[in-house]
Amino acid sequence: MKRYFNFLMVLIFCSTSFCLSCKKEEPAVKEDLYPTVPLDRPSSTALAIFHQPTANFQLFVYRYDPATQRWGTRIGSHFSSISAADPSFLGFTNTTVANSGVAAFDMVRLYTAEIGSTNIKTASINIDQALQFFPDYEGSKTGVVKVKTQDVVITRSAGTTFLIGISGEGTYNETSGLIDLKVTFDDAKIGGGKKTIDYKMSTVALTLN
Repeated sequence: MKRYFNFLMVLIFCSTSFCLSCKKEEPAVKEDLYPTVPLDRPSSTALAIFHQPTANFQLFVYRYDPATQRWGTRIGSHFSSISAADPSFLGFTNTTVANSGVAAFDMVRLYTAEIGSTNIKTASINIDQALQFFPDYEGSKTGVVKVKTQDVVITRSAGTTFLIGISGEGTYNETSGLIDLKVTFDDAKIGGGKKTIDYKMSTVALTLN
């Protein structure tokens, strides 16, 4: 019995030592192999994808209509620009026609009743700092796109102005050239509430619906 007990103890000791030696030989998992920490600084490579330094450059922009449950046609006159004050921002401005504007987020049609017109020159909407792009991790081609929270100045056909608040967030993909975005409009300063609308922005034309 004693001999059997000693043998059993030796067997347990050897098994334990073997397991410990195997565990020591396992390679350590490096955290940098799994780069999942979002960056808090804007991406410059995304700007180079979603804006081109050519005259009158504009993305293919589409707005979803919850009433019809369909995507609308391309929103024209959606000229993009890079903010001179902060080059990390993509803006929507008309840099070629004085005292004019753009159809940023289709706001000209969204606020036609208040503007009294669908003319972009009348509305004179220009958003110098609209979007910023934040990569999912260092070197990532995907990430989060944020709408800068601000009040946008819109001009009525009578010459007076009103303010509409904007904010929002979405995702972007540099490889596909696609932005999926939700924009929240705050109509409090014209006596309304808030509404959130879905948009798609692309470097190429999209077939939707």
